[in-house]
Amino acid sequence: MLKKITGILILLFWLIMLGLLIDRAYIRPATVIALDVIAKEGVSSGTEWFGIYQQGRKIGYATTKIIPEADTYHLYEESVLDILVMGSVQRVKTVINSYTTKNFLLKYFDFSMQSESTSIKVKGVVLGKKLSLDIETGGQIRKEHIRLSESPYLSPNIRPALVLLGLEPGRTFRFPLFNPATMSMADTQVFVESKKQIKIGDQDQTVYKLNESFQGMTSTAWITSDGKTIKEESPLGYVLLQETPQEAVKLDKQGPVVDIIALTRIPSSKIPDSSKKTFLKAHLKGVPLNGFQLGGNQQILADNIIQITVKDPPSSYMLPYRGNELREYLQPDALIQSDHKKIVFQARQILSGERNSREAAKKLNEWVYASLIKKPVVSIPSALEVLNQRQGDCNEHTVLYTALARASGIPTRMVAGIVYLEDGFYYHAWPEIWMNGWVAVDPTFNQFPADATHIRFVTGNLDRQTEMMKLVGKLKVEVLEYK
Repeated sequence: MLKKITGILILLFWLIMLGLLIDRAYIRPATVIALDVIAKEGVSSGTEWFGIYQQGRKIGYATTKIIPEADTYHLYEESVLDILVMGSVQRVKTVINSYTTKNFLLKYFDFSMQSESTSIKVKGVVLGKKLSLDIETGGQIRKEHIRLSESPYLSPNIRPALVLLGLEPGRTFRFPLFNPATMSMADTQVFVESKKQIKIGDQDQTVYKLNESFQGMTSTAWITSDGKTIKEESPLGYVLLQETPQEAVKLDKQGPVVDIIALTRIPSSKIPDSSKKTFLKAHLKGVPLNGFQLGGNQQILADNIIQITVKDPPSSYMLPYRGNELREYLQPDALIQSDHKKIVFQARQILSGERNSREAAKKLNEWVYASLIKKPVVSIPSALEVLNQRQGDCNEHTVLYTALARASGIPTRMVAGIVYLEDGFYYHAWPEIWMNGWVAVDPTFNQFPADATHIRFVTGNLDRQTEMMKLVGKLKVEVLEYK
């Protein structure tokens, strides 16, 4: 059981990590007033430090600074965070630099995320209506381009912009934001909830309460009118407090107090031999389901009742798939490098000339399952890095399988949702392959096809998986029937 639980933990672990990244580096305008007087007289340089806490125990720190440079502003942010997963402490460090116009719109940025075993670096520059990216992962630099419908913000760039617009209670602000952790554009909204006078030390201070929402995640910040952050609350009980540099870097020697597994389980009635189930009927409760991709293919949703029926792939075809309607599911991208020579070579080695799509997909499933060590890995997973490292959890298994399958000519997409395992449902990711109909498979557990307890919520790459944060701590599953 321990091995299987480890195999499905990492999606929620990654989501929480990304959530903290988003809160600290992308939507956190809590120190925006530190630029207080800003605007017309220019922005003064300054540095702030923060401690990151979980149930009262210091598990990380962050620092931010702003530096005026000629006709630009340079904004810098660094964070270090420890997370406990399956009894092992995982440490991740992120750094982001951005350079803006005098109006605080993005000009250039570089972002890095590093853990014990993996790293990713992303650099980007705005060129007119295009954002050009260099993504370095797995020893390769890949260029990508994103079309822009409006000028983007990044990281602390929105802070002075928010103040320029005015912190008035009851107002909501929208910012088009680029997220380098998922390499996607999305809107963030900042709602100024209230303003009141409180006593801080010996002084009366005006305090603003801000609610910040981005890709399904909501955090709250309390700030003073002179730019000091009193407190921030992030999803799942993480708290950030402003501290001196000396205080901020002193982490608790005992490390994180809550293992990530405590946050993953969705209780339900028992499903014996769940890996053999071909039909599931369940009632999904606790959260609005609009916007999720719960219907279609093997899933039927009606009145919050989900039914999943597993069938063998309807039919096969000779590789490569020739239809144009599924072209996007055969294409490489920044993290699914299906055109890289190492991926292509490995796919050919595995298949050994097999051209029947069903048999080829099954061989790939068995190879990925057998070739990857099952362990939590802090990463923004890329297929090339996973092929090099040969370890990881469901996201690593899924991204590598997707790349190998696409390289073999099998239209494949990534999905995320929940799966049952012995004592409840857990967050999970897996691929779906085109066999003249979409079919779920699971290389993390070597299931072909995947069992009926796989409930898909979103389809797409990592930028879509962040939507799963809307479910965490709220979703409830009542199992009604299975066979």
